Amino acid sequence: MSVVEIKNLNLIYQSTKSETEALTDINLTIEKEEFVSIVGPSGCGKTTILSLITGLIKPTSGQVLVMGKTPNLKNNFCGYMFQRDNLLPWRTIEKNIYFGLELKKLASKERKEKALDLTNKYGLSEFLKKHPSELSGGMRQRVALIRTLALQPELLLLDEPFSALDYQTRLELCDDIFNIIKTEQKTAILVTHDIQEAISMSDRIIVLSARPGKIKAIHTLDFSPDLTPFERRKTEKAKQLFDVIWQEIQNEKKKI
Repeated sequence: MSVVEIKNLNLIYQSTKSETEALTDINLTIEKEEFVSIVGPSGCGKTTILSLITGLIKPTSGQVLVMGKTPNLKNNFCGYMFQRDNLLPWRTIEKNIYFGLELKKLASKERKEKALDLTNKYGLSEFLKKHPSELSGGMRQRVALIRTLALQPELLLLDEPFSALDYQTRLELCDDIFNIIKTEQKTAILVTHDIQEAISMSDRIIVLSARPGKIKAIHTLDFSPDLTPFERRKTEKAKQLFDVIWQEIQNEKKKI
């Protein structure tokens, strides 16, 4: 069974005075443990697709299935990682990691122990009694990912999770997040404006057109699995693909 199936999806936003066609004829399947990125011009519906996958909004027509079911907030199989870490400043790192479990009433001893195992595994255990203000931006995003993984989601949705960080930290965190996702055998969808970022981490890249967003191109990447995201960036193959995707997006921007 595919993790995500989107079939003939259309989305129209309606107001009392007008309607706006946001997405049109989206067909997409994402398999288990696949890492897929979505890129495209601003306003093309990248984050809207994530909202449809979580069940926060419903399509005007067509179908979205996650783990074979129509998504809603009760049977949600998704973990969401935002642009900001959204850690609660008055809570310790340990209590921040437990926060999602507490919200969903899943904070059993076993679940907490598994969350702590993740902090040990990925070098966060020594920071558990500290507060978010005592950590760097990159470290806080690692905590945010562990908090999300503690919920044991089938699918990770990454909404520009590196955009608030400086360039060097972004490069380092790309490697860390990629390693964690692959080690934990998670399926992931990344929304980003950064083409290089998408190339460095993805198995496939979906390029959306200008609004109304539709799938303009799908690029399948075949880098050696031994390469880190940073090492991918330096290859000639990555440079060539960047030029192709850049031109595809620029062509769409001309239509806006």
